[in-house]
Amino acid sequence: MAKSNNTLCLDKFYPEKDLMITDIDQQSDKIIIQMKSTSSSCKCPKCNRITQKYHGTYTRKVQDLPILGKNVQLEICSHEYACLNDECEVISIAETFDGFLNNYSRMTERCVDFICTLALETSCEGCARVCRTLRIKTSGDTVIRLLLKRYESLPQPEVSDVIGVDDFAYKKHHTYGTIIVNEKTHEPITLLDGRNGDTLREWLKNNKNVKVFTRDRASAYAKVISEELPDAMQVADRFHLHQNLLETIKKALNQEISATISIPHNDTSIDAEEHCKKISFDVDNYAAFSEKRYQMICQIQNFLKEGCSYREIAKRMGIGRNTIAKYRKGDPKELSMYGIHQSKLDPFHDFIIDCLKEEWSKSKTVKAIYEKGYSGSKSNAFDYLCKIEQKENKCFEPQPYVRTMTECLKYKTGSKGKDKDYITREGVFRYMWMNTELSDNHKEYIYEKYPNIWILQCCIREFRNIFKNHNVPMLYLFVEKYSKNLLKPLRSFAEGLKRDIDAVENAVAYDYSNGFVEGTNSRLKMIKRTMYGRCGRQLLEAKLRYMGYNNNNG
Repeated sequence: MAKSNNTLCLDKFYPEKDLMITDIDQQSDKIIIQMKSTSSSCKCPKCNRITQKYHGTYTRKVQDLPILGKNVQLEICSHEYACLNDECEVISIAETFDGFLNNYSRMTERCVDFICTLALETSCEGCARVCRTLRIKTSGDTVIRLLLKRYESLPQPEVSDVIGVDDFAYKKHHTYGTIIVNEKTHEPITLLDGRNGDTLREWLKNNKNVKVFTRDRASAYAKVISEELPDAMQVADRFHLHQNLLETIKKALNQEISATISIPHNDTSIDAEEHCKKISFDVDNYAAFSEKRYQMICQIQNFLKEGCSYREIAKRMGIGRNTIAKYRKGDPKELSMYGIHQSKLDPFHDFIIDCLKEEWSKSKTVKAIYEKGYSGSKSNAFDYLCKIEQKENKCFEPQPYVRTMTECLKYKTGSKGKDKDYITREGVFRYMWMNTELSDNHKEYIYEKYPNIWILQCCIREFRNIFKNHNVPMLYLFVEKYSKNLLKPLRSFAEGLKRDIDAVENAVAYDYSNGFVEGTNSRLKMIKRTMYGRCGRQLLEAKLRYMGYNNNNG
């Protein structure tokens, strides 16, 4: 083929020593490049001996990367050689052209590299659709086979003396797996089924050289490792230890303080919540009204007297503005009575009682109400009748008022009123855990009214100082101190540390961390999400290891 300086020379993109282009046929949808082998020898893939014994000639049709948006097909007149080694199992050898084309492959290696790299960023079916758009003929099943083949050709991962273990979810709350990562290279070693420790036990039987394990607080892994490798050192992850403390502090705060704390500007002010409780004990007919609803109504009316807006009250109490408008006026006792109040049927209450005493049917009573001017719905009228009937028959059992989770829990820092300031439970937690700013008046009031808050704050500081100073004796003092604490969450936390004391002690004394496992686990979850949750263990491991191999080798 004649070559020109003004045209693209395709010979440079193919092995010039082994292949020669003989013809190019450009069609509307594809380009066919006919090539001829120029080699005179070949290496046996089994015994690695070079042979020059000619066996035959055949034509190979393989696919290459597209050119100018057209599919590229290579028709190679290739030689076949016979192995000279009598002990070798291979009879005939197909040419590989210096790694350009593998034995019996229908794609060039650079085309396979492109498909596998694209498959790492999306699902296999998605990769196939993109490839077909680029004029590369392939399918989702072919992409899976190429990935698995590349995975099998990778070198076996190194199992160092320090590894990390963690669990992950194929499908949350249903199917789980275990990932093992090399601490030196931060590369995954293998994926195992389940997280109960059975598969890890079998893996440990074949890998007795491991000396250090980093893990989270999973008891199943701790038990298996201690049974199979009793001399190995286990290190609990510091992040998970602090995460356990965080959950403990939140649980204790939920038990100790209310969702919103009102802080008076001076000592003579009376807390609205305490005022409501004091009033509630002096009310007659206790069984006929809701105590919590009564307290809520009193608090709403007190806030309105202070000049607070509906929006501010809604944030502090976690209720809707319609509820505030409903209870802004009136006697709290009457408003908290069970039954339908502030209803269109209230003017007909006495008439309904008379109808029920005369044993009228509900349909007849509702019809009479409409004749007297009622304009509401029939369903509300029937509900109203049922509740009055239950009340008269003393069958109505009052239910406690339950406040829903609304903006009250989202209100982090607190607010200032005319007579009182307000801070939420989460605002107190942020002050304790993240050192957010609080005024001296607020801190003094909180510590005085809730003395256990100081105990929780001391617990946080002591636990952090243990790891900051790498002080193992302080750890044992901490466990002994809080295992006898009156707060149940702190006792449970200390008992958990005591059960896993060796791993926790190693976390304090050494710099080992499980962070490299968490990072690899995050990469695994990203791959799983790109597969839309349909990635099996073998394909997931193939993608994970192949991605790490590509990153390390450029």
